[in-house]
Amino acid sequence: MRKKYICGNWKMNKTPDEALVFAKEINEKNLDDVDILIAAPFVDLDILKKNLNKNIKVAAQNVSEYSDGAYTGEISTTMLKSMGINDVIIGHSERRDIYFEKDYIVNNKVKHATEEGFDVILCVGESLSTRENNEHFEFVKNQILEGLDDVEELEQVTIAYEPIWAIGTGNTCSAEDAEKMCEHIRDILRKTYGDIADKIRILYGGSVKPNNAAEILSKDDIDGVLVGGASLNANDFIKIINYKENL
Repeated sequence: MRKKYICGNWKMNKTPDEALVFAKEINEKNLDDVDILIAAPFVDLDILKKNLNKNIKVAAQNVSEYSDGAYTGEISTTMLKSMGINDVIIGHSERRDIYFEKDYIVNNKVKHATEEGFDVILCVGESLSTRENNEHFEFVKNQILEGLDDVEELEQVTIAYEPIWAIGTGNTCSAEDAEKMCEHIRDILRKTYGDIADKIRILYGGSVKPNNAAEILSKDDIDGVLVGGASLNANDFIKIINYKENL
């Protein structure tokens, strides 16, 4: 049985002072029997690592494909390790679309991070036009196969399916459609990599909120959620963590 994984992605939100307030708020609450992660801006990582409940993982939202060198503005795995950070999101649609990260760059980052011992959340997902053209299954398949090419440490990878048209729009992919895609992803992993597919967790992300989390998380092939806006509010995030109360 794969343990549910509730992950928050703050994107470019919260100062260190605000992160500290969040940590104190969430530490006071009873949390359900799930794995929890918060991916925060680089400036917040240290304060979260020092102040959050030790059972809550802290992740970076991006990492360089290079170990060190003349790469202005980049952050290396070594730098993150020095802060006690061992988790990272790679390939989020905003990195792909806004900063033009191609599949080969995403793949380089996944390979480098996993080789350095990091647990990686690899994001995949289609645009609205791709879905409307009924090309979404093939598109996501290609993202996965290219993103995981030559990656040996598959047990360190979680896949997050985030349809671009549902991220921050209020338009949530139906639980049934999300399950179809996550089942499709599991099938791709099984056909390509064998039995390890049953151990890899697959998340859904895209306008996940307290009022729809339980339905999404009740699906067999959805092992967790990657939450954007609702993870910024401690009370909302706690409600998602405690989704079983709404089953």
